Amino acid sequence: MRDRTLRVAVVNAGGWGTALAVKLAKQGYRVALWARRPELAQAISSDRENRGYLPGVEVPETVSATADLESCVSDADVVVLAVIASFMRDASALLAPVVRSDALVVHGTKGLDPVTRERLSVVLARGLGCDEGRVAVLAGPNHAEEVARGLPAAAVLACADSGVASELQAVLTTNQFRVYTNSDVAGVELCSAAKNVVAIAAGIGDGLGYGDNSKAALITRALAELWRLVERHGGSLTTVAGLAGIGDVVATCTSRHSRNRWAGEQIGRGRSIDDIVRSTPMVIEGIPSTRAIVELAQEVGVEMPICESVYRVLFDGQLPDEALRELMSRGSTSEG
Repeated sequence: MRDRTLRVAVVNAGGWGTALAVKLAKQGYRVALWARRPELAQAISSDRENRGYLPGVEVPETVSATADLESCVSDADVVVLAVIASFMRDASALLAPVVRSDALVVHGTKGLDPVTRERLSVVLARGLGCDEGRVAVLAGPNHAEEVARGLPAAAVLACADSGVASELQAVLTTNQFRVYTNSDVAGVELCSAAKNVVAIAAGIGDGLGYGDNSKAALITRALAELWRLVERHGGSLTTVAGLAGIGDVVATCTSRHSRNRWAGEQIGRGRSIDDIVRSTPMVIEGIPSTRAIVELAQEVGVEMPICESVYRVLFDGQLPDEALRELMSRGSTSEG
């Protein structure tokens, strides 16, 4: 499906949504970009830039920013959601009466429903009143700042319906943005949610002044935790070893662009959670994801000591260096 007459709607004009709109417009598609706030839609239209969320990136004239959701999506052949996890339930309810029944739907949100701990494709499909096979997931090591500038990247497109996956793969793939398909939707979404928790842990280590050895060990053992959770939900080891797992964990734990790693670094330096959240307009998805992932793991009997340590630091007031001491003093075991 490389028909450049396709109409594409991107729902939510944050950094990631704007980056996807820019990318798709550069591919030749006409793109409608929905902003929740009319003043943001107007600013993007007049400035051809989203200065609050993606500064320094020109938004092509073929991107039409609007605060009218119906006009944005009603004629769209492809609907891309880039909303925060806590808004997915409301977004799906708003979209249900206005999205075409034959539209291809994909979300690029990394998190879980903060109340029910459900995967977001499940929430979205239920809200739209459609089969889960109609909803795809875009994931991987894709920082908005780099994707918008056309720097080389790869992503995974997960969908239970191979036909939908192939169509969306054709829409999204370029010479600079390589997309792989995957049928393991549960594994991709769980990796995408948990990797932000791991990034906070990595950032805490950066803030405390720890080195490369500790970060490498943290990433490796965190991946073992991800695998236990994914396996319990019927997912594949290949997914954890792929772009949504290792790929996104490495990028998010090491990049200067990562909000979650940055937040962890600030925590390690002694800043309070409330102060960190207030200091940025960006949503730090790893904070609500920590609660959701830990509670989900406890429900299904999966041990995730790194994620649990992040939880205690974020929500129980445990000092970061104390959390590290507890992790390092756990009983000796084998690597398997």
